[in-house]
Amino acid sequence: MKENLGMTYHKIAELLNRDQRTIWTAHKKASKKLSSIIKVKETEIFIPITILENRKLTILESVIVYLKQEGLKYSEIAELLDRDQRNIRTIYLKAVSK
Repeated sequence: MKENLGMTYHKIAELLNRDQRTIWTAHKKASKKLSSIIKVKETEIFIPITILENRKLTILESVIVYLKQEGLKYSEIAELLDRDQRNIRTIYLKAVSK
């Protein structure tokens, strides 16, 4: 959102119902890991920003729960998020128990 849409930390924080310092920290850490801008891929899956507003869940948990409710398998979610499907399952079960 910062690079691709040119949004400020404050605006991103408002949309995600998070503290802007948290957004800044996450962006700073991600920038150290990745030297280039993340390219947005075209997919048939649309994730509404409103699902990220739940402060009880992390962003990743919110996305996984949403995708699972949309009927995707753990392996499909794992492929989309470039994670191991066992981790996706663990995160999903932890989020659902919250």
